[in-house]
Amino acid sequence: MGMGTAVEGFRMGLDFPDLNEIYIPRRRRGSSGTGKKEQPKTETKLPSTTLEAAAILIEMANSVSDFEPKKFNSHKRKKPPTPTKKQRKKKVKQSEYPSIPEMPAATRDRIVEMGGYEIRLVIQKQLQDTDLNKNHGRLSLPAKKLLFDFATEEERKLLSEQENKTKKGLNVMIVDDVLEKRMICLKKWKIGSGDVYCLMTKWNSFVEETGLKSGQHIQLWCFRKNDELEASRLCFAMVKLAPC
Repeated sequence: MGMGTAVEGFRMGLDFPDLNEIYIPRRRRGSSGTGKKEQPKTETKLPSTTLEAAAILIEMANSVSDFEPKKFNSHKRKKPPTPTKKQRKKKVKQSEYPSIPEMPAATRDRIVEMGGYEIRLVIQKQLQDTDLNKNHGRLSLPAKKLLFDFATEEERKLLSEQENKTKKGLNVMIVDDVLEKRMICLKKWKIGSGDVYCLMTKWNSFVEETGLKSGQHIQLWCFRKNDELEASRLCFAMVKLAPC
């Protein structure tokens, strides 16, 4: 770093007087009549070059022991207020059910009585807040989490079609835990890199009437049933699992 740069740096941090205004006393000449010999005094010379002046400034700056650099005001970002207990939403405690129970005998008998066949477990899951949210109004069934894809090729083709910019749905029957049956709509969307089946349209009513709760473990079974309107109609049965 050059001497000129050092001088400029000190000028930015300190206010020094003009060199032309610095008074440096010279040695007094001896006066006659006193008879006393004065002790010689060292003569201080004015700096003759810019380099000498800079050296003096540096020495003066080093002699200041209590010098503190200027502090710049820093505005710290205010942290967002911590939500209170009332504002915090309780999250469902994730848990795995310890086993995969068989379908209750009463439910299986009811399905067989209706003429159902090909009874298979689709998924065993823990209900989340989003599954019971009235604004969402659907039970999501990610295809990658299913034990198998229950839809036939013809049903998948139908579910991929759109009508008035809306995905077509498939009316299916569902049997609840008290063996009552009702109709519900099945749709399918492409979300991210995977497919998601959704039971919707009257799903909110199904939740209220069956008393489903967030965090509860359920099983969703599927089966086929022949009827007058459609051969091999897709149907579902929901089973509530006992608290683990």
